Amino acid sequence: MAEETAQKNLGPKKRLTKAQAIGVMVTGGVLVVIPWFIASESGSALQMVKMGIGLVGFIALCLGSYYRP
Repeated sequence: MAEETAQKNLGPKKRLTKAQAIGVMVTGGVLVVIPWFIASESGSALQMVKMGIGLVGFIALCLGSYYRP
């Protein structure tokens, strides 16, 4: 009996086009950089918003690189 080899697909089943992946990663990079230019006091609500924006940007960078072609 011949042995069958199953190829494991380690990446996602759905892929973005190259332009879409670059667009998502650029958007994420911009969202990460924007909070650097907004001054705020430690512990204020604005600082929490800045951290949230940076976190969303980092997640967008990760998703863009994960779903790239």
